[in-house]
Amino acid sequence: MGEGGHFLNQDSGHLLWYSTAMNKLPEHMSYSSLTTWLDCGWRYYLTKVEGRTEKHSLWLTAGTAVHLATESWDRNRVDPEHIWNFEWKLALEEDIFTHGDPSNWDYKPKENEAFWFEEGLAMLERWVSFRSKGWEIHEDFIEKEYQIPIGESVVKMAIDRVMVDPEGKVVLLDIKTGASPQKHPLQLAVYAWALAQEGIKVDKAGFWEARTGVLSLWDIDYLHAERVEDVFKMFEIARGSGVFIPNLSACGRCGVIRYCKWINGKDAENG
Repeated sequence: MGEGGHFLNQDSGHLLWYSTAMNKLPEHMSYSSLTTWLDCGWRYYLTKVEGRTEKHSLWLTAGTAVHLATESWDRNRVDPEHIWNFEWKLALEEDIFTHGDPSNWDYKPKENEAFWFEEGLAMLERWVSFRSKGWEIHEDFIEKEYQIPIGESVVKMAIDRVMVDPEGKVVLLDIKTGASPQKHPLQLAVYAWALAQEGIKVDKAGFWEARTGVLSLWDIDYLHAERVEDVFKMFEIARGSGVFIPNLSACGRCGVIRYCKWINGKDAENG
C-alpha cells in the first residue's frame, strides 16, 4: 500500500488510511473543486493535493478569452472586434508562455485556433446583441469575487454577472462557452447563496450559452442556503478524512490520467 498509517475519524468512528506522501490540502473550496471531487476523487487528489498539472486545452484558452472580452465590453463599450483581437492574442500568448506549444495541447479536431478566433468573436457579438435587448449590469457586479466562510474553510468563487433584465428583475448569470448543455443548477445555487451572505437577493438565475446566445433560467429555490452549506460541509469532511475515491468510468475526460495508479498510468507512483 505504500508508506502511511491509520487514524480514527472521530465523527464517523471509521478507521481511515493516510499517505505520508500526501501534501497539504488546499485551504479553500470552490464549486469547480467540488465537481472535480465528485467526478473523480482521485483526480481531485492528484491535481489539488499532489499538484499534478492537467494537459492544457485550447478551449480553456478560448473560454478565458471570451470571458475577458465580455467583461471588457461591459466596462468600456468599444468595438467588439478590437476587444476580441486584443483579448484572444493576450490569452493565447500567456498560455503559450505557461503551457508551451499549442500543437501539444488538447483540442477537438474541428475546434482549432482558426475556429476559436472566429467563434470567439461571434460569441462576443452574441453577448453584445444580448445586452442590447434591455439587459443592464446590476450596480458593479462584473466578475466579483467572494470568499464565504464555512466550517474551518472558505468557499471561493468569481461570479460572472448580476444583471437587471428588461422587467427590472435582478438576475444571476453565468456565461458558458462549452458545447455541453448544463445538467443541474447547483453552481447557480452556490453563487446565489454567496450573494445572499452579502445581503444581495436575486430574483432569477440562469446560464447564458455563448454558442447560441440563449439564456436558460433555472429554478434554484429548492437549493436553499442550508442545502448548499450541507454540500460543502460534506465535501470538507471528505477532504479532511482523505476520502478520494477513484471513478474509473471518468478516465476518458481526465487530464492527469498518466499519474493515476488505479489504471497503472505510466507516471504513477507506486503505492
